[in-house]
Amino acid sequence: MPRAKNNSALGLLRLLLAASVAVPLLLFVVTAWIDRNQDLREAERDLARTSEVMRENAARVFERQRDVADGINDLVQEMNVDEVLAAERPLHEQFAAMIAHIPEIQSVLLVAANGEPLVSAGYYPVPHNVNVSGRDYFKGIIDDSAGSYISAVQVGAINKRVFFGFGQRWTGPDGKTKGVIDIAVSPEYFEDFYRLLVNEEGDYYKGKTLALVRDDGQLLARYPLSPGPLPHLRPPSPFFDAIAKNPDSGLYRKRSIVDPHHPTRVYAYCRVSGFPLYVVAARSDAAILSVWWGAIIGRLTFGIPGTLALFLLTWTALVRTRREEEALAQADAEMLRRERAEQTLLRAQRLEAVGQLTGGVAHDFNNLLTVIIGSVELLERRPEDCEAVRRLARNIKAASERGAEITEKLLSFSRQNHVNPEIVDVNASLRAFEPLLRQAATESVTIVLDLQTDVVPVLLDPGQFEAAILNLVGNARDALPRGGRITIATRSTVIGAGHPELKPGPAMRITVTDNGTGMDADTAAKAIEPFFTTKGVGRGTGLGLSQVYGFAKQSGGDLRIETAPGHGTTVELLLPGGGTLAGLRAAETAPARRRARRGEVVLVVEDEPDVRDVAVEGLRALGYKTLSAGDAEGALAILRQDGRIDLLFSDVVMPGPRDGVQLCDEARRLRPGLKVLLTSGYDTVLGGTPAGTRILSKPYDNTRLAEQVREALQA
Repeated sequence: MPRAKNNSALGLLRLLLAASVAVPLLLFVVTAWIDRNQDLREAERDLARTSEVMRENAARVFERQRDVADGINDLVQEMNVDEVLAAERPLHEQFAAMIAHIPEIQSVLLVAANGEPLVSAGYYPVPHNVNVSGRDYFKGIIDDSAGSYISAVQVGAINKRVFFGFGQRWTGPDGKTKGVIDIAVSPEYFEDFYRLLVNEEGDYYKGKTLALVRDDGQLLARYPLSPGPLPHLRPPSPFFDAIAKNPDSGLYRKRSIVDPHHPTRVYAYCRVSGFPLYVVAARSDAAILSVWWGAIIGRLTFGIPGTLALFLLTWTALVRTRREEEALAQADAEMLRRERAEQTLLRAQRLEAVGQLTGGVAHDFNNLLTVIIGSVELLERRPEDCEAVRRLARNIKAASERGAEITEKLLSFSRQNHVNPEIVDVNASLRAFEPLLRQAATESVTIVLDLQTDVVPVLLDPGQFEAAILNLVGNARDALPRGGRITIATRSTVIGAGHPELKPGPAMRITVTDNGTGMDADTAAKAIEPFFTTKGVGRGTGLGLSQVYGFAKQSGGDLRIETAPGHGTTVELLLPGGGTLAGLRAAETAPARRRARRGEVVLVVEDEPDVRDVAVEGLRALGYKTLSAGDAEGALAILRQDGRIDLLFSDVVMPGPRDGVQLCDEARRLRPGLKVLLTSGYDTVLGGTPAGTRILSKPYDNTRLAEQVREALQA
C-alpha cells in the first residue's frame, strides 16, 4: 500500500475512533431528552384522560343522588311533619327500597325545619334525641335556601359512619321549604373506584393520586388514603389560580399539600357539570420519570459496553490497517463463492420449474396430438366420405386451436407473449361479451353486470381481456354446482401508495364475485400457479387463473383473490387507465379494410416450407401478389432487385447469420419506408424489435393474417 494512501486510511480511522465515543454520547443525550419530554407529555395526556373518566363517574353518581332526592320529595311533598311521623314506617321502607341498589348511598334522612330527624332509610324508628341543625348541609339548605348542597366529610349522627352529605330542600306544593332531604354519600365508593382506576393501568402509570374536591377546596375523597382528616385547600393556591383561568378543565404543577416533602406533581382537573365539584388526577414528576430513568439505566447498561467494544474494534482496526488488503481479498473470494452457489441454486430452481411445466404441457399436447394423428389417419383411410372429412377436419382444427390456446396461456403467465393494446371501454366490451358469458355460465347460474357509468378507458389487449373474464366466469361457474350468482362489477379508482409496484394514477377495478364454495388459504395461495387445479381429470388444465394473472401483469396491473370456504370468491383485476374517450371513439369509427386494394406485393420470408406455403396461399386468397424466400439472405437478394415490394412479412427466428429483426433493419436500409410485419411462435426476442414494427403471433388464421397485413400496410 502506498504511504500516502496508508496515511489517509490512518487519518480516517482516527476520526472513526473519536466518533465511536462522541456519536453514541450525542445520540444518547438527544434521545434521552426527547424521550423525557415524550414521557412528560404522555403523562399529561393520561392524567387528562383519567380526569375525564372521573368526571363522568362523579356526574352519574350525583345525578343519581339528585334523582333519589327528587323521588323522596315527591313522596312527602304534600305531607306535613305530623303526617310524616305518622307514616314513618312505610316511608322508611320506601326510602330503603329506593337506595337498595345504589352502592354509593349509605342512608337517606328526612329532617324537619328545626333540625329534628323524621324518617331514615337506615333506622326505624329514627332516634328523636338527635338534632342536625348544626350540620353544614342543614345550614346550607335552610339558611341559604340553596337548591342542593354537598357537605364536607363528617361522621353520621345516627350510624356513626363517615360520609359527606348531598342535601336538598324538602318543599311543599307551594315551593316553600319544609325541611331538608339529606343523602349520606360514602367516600369509600369513590376511593374504591379510584383504586381500580389506578391499578388497572399497569406499572407504567403507577404513582397517581386521584381526588374529589369541592369547588371551595374541601377534599371529599382521595386515593391513595392519607393519615388524618382530608385537607381543605385555601386560596391563594395553584388550584384556585388554575380554575380561575380555565373553570372547566386544565393542567397545573405544584408541590403536594398532603405530603409537602414530596416532589412536584402534575395535576389535571375537570369540573363536574351541574355540581360544585371538581375531580383531580395527579402524578409526581418522580413517578413519571421513573420509567424514563429505568430506560436510561438500561441504555447505559447496554450502551457503555457497546461503545467500549466499538472503541476497541476501531482501535484494533487502526493498529491492523496493514492487514486490510488481505481481509478484503478474502471477502472478495467469499463473495465470489457465494455468487457461484446462488447461481447453482437458481439454475436448479429453473430446472425444477421447467420440469413441472414440461409435465403439464406434455400431458395436454399428447392428448391434442392423439386427436390430430388419429384424425389424419382416418382421413387417409376414408378420403371419399365428405361428411367424415369435414368432421375430422373440424376435430383437427379444434385440437390445433386448443394447442395454440395452451401456448398463449403459458406465454401470458410468463409475461413474454406479445400484446396489441388498444384503448378499450371496459363496460361496452362486457356488454357485448355478455351473451357468451351467460352461455358459458349455464342456465343455473345468473350473470349480473354491475357497471359504473363514466369509467376510465383502459389500455389493454381486448382479446386477452375477454379470455381473462371468460376464465374467471368459468371458474366461478365450477364453484356453483347447484347454481347461484356471478357478479361482474366495474369501478373507477386511483392507484396510490398502497400499490408500490404499480404506476400511480387513474385506474379501473374489475371484480368477478360468486357466492359459491370458496377456497381455503392454502388453495388460494396456489391458485395462479400453472397447472394447479382442484377440478377432476379432463375438466381443466390449471392454466386459467395463471393466464388471467399474466394478462393483469402484462397490462401494468395486478390480480388479487379474496375467498373463504363457504363464503364465495372475489377475483379483482386492477388495471391502470390509458387514453381518453375521444381517442376511444376515434378508434371505434376507424374502418377495417382487410383485402388487397391496389395489387400490393408482399415478400414472405419463412424457413419452414409448409408454413411459408400456407402464408403465401392465404395472402393470394386475399388478393395480394407474393414473393417468397426461405431465409434472410434470399430475402435480401430479392429486395436488392428493382421490383415492387409493399410489405416484408418475415419470421423472427430463422437459421443463418441474420434473424427476422436484423433482416428488418437491413431491408429498411435498402428500401426506406418499407412496411414490415414480423411473426413468431415465441417472443423471447421482442425486446429487440424495431420501433413501430407490428408482430403477428403464431399460430394465426387467415382472418388475423388479413387484419395484421392491412394494418401494417396502413401504418
